[in-house]
Amino acid sequence: MLVVIVFSDLEGRSVISSLATTTIPDYDFGMLIAEFPPFRPDTWLANCHMQTILPLFKRGKRVVYSATKHIVHLRDGDRLVVHDDKPKDWITGDRIVILLHGLVGCHGSPYVVRCADKLTRHGIRTIRVDMRGFGDSTLISHSHLHGGCSPDLDDVIDSVHRHSPLSKISVVGFSIGGNIALKAAGEWGDHPHPNVDSIFAVSPPVDLERTSWNLRQFGNRIYELYFMRRLKSHLALRRRKVKGLKDNGLNPLPDRLLQFDDEFVAPVLGYSGAREYYKVCSSGPQLKNITVPTIILTSEDDPIVPFDIYSDFDFSTYVNLVSTKHGGHLGFLGKSIRDPDSHWMDWRIANSIVALDD
Repeated sequence: MLVVIVFSDLEGRSVISSLATTTIPDYDFGMLIAEFPPFRPDTWLANCHMQTILPLFKRGKRVVYSATKHIVHLRDGDRLVVHDDKPKDWITGDRIVILLHGLVGCHGSPYVVRCADKLTRHGIRTIRVDMRGFGDSTLISHSHLHGGCSPDLDDVIDSVHRHSPLSKISVVGFSIGGNIALKAAGEWGDHPHPNVDSIFAVSPPVDLERTSWNLRQFGNRIYELYFMRRLKSHLALRRRKVKGLKDNGLNPLPDRLLQFDDEFVAPVLGYSGAREYYKVCSSGPQLKNITVPTIILTSEDDPIVPFDIYSDFDFSTYVNLVSTKHGGHLGFLGKSIRDPDSHWMDWRIANSIVALDD
């Protein structure tokens, strides 16, 4: 097992702890991680809730939408929309990055837009996926986003590969999108997609049951309330607009995520309840099977995904766990002398992917 942990000590120096020394095949992510500048939030931004909430509103410079929309047909007959950002100097065979948003997110979520913008400015083509039921997939998908949507990622990868069969592909997943990316990679096992050469998962809930439990704890319920408000409003809209929507008619919809997963998500997807859904769709048990170079980036003070869940699972030698002491959930808002702006997370992703081809 190889786990690399990066954090900042009291003087702000970057400290790396490696629990094994196995060499990562194909790419030496250990060397790449060693060059990460330390994450140092401003004093008033060290609080995990500030780190989690502020980036949702601190959008930075406005990015003009210029993507091309494509419909991807999924193996079960459903559909979703992807947003294709292709730089002018990109040519067939150059790298492509697939971006997967988090729960209740979409192609327009600030973290997705920022990362896509940074990558395209480096000449890298990005595919921003609107997963089932969100973004431009809201009214064309009949099923729902859930933690086990790894076959959907497989279908998106196949679609991208058909359009550019010589391109190397990186997959970047945020939160539940990270769980989906890790689950897919683990399911590939010794036979990964030949063009996918790197996986990046940010704040992934690799244990869905523990994450659901954590959202019910005092101080974290604000996030459960936010998720449930968005989930219920999306479902209400889709019930009015989408003919043939997968639905069990549950009404009224619950206000708690566990109850929603147990009484709506699980039975609609064919599971006996939330416990079976969480067990089958969590990526944690799959981490030992991954054979694609992978970086998991997370923070030790994440209020949504408890940091200690990562110690519950075995990691393959291809998986590197990178953590910071602060950063919240998908936050990592802080200064580095190397970065043009304060979105430390975005630059670690963009610079790492650019380095793959260097």
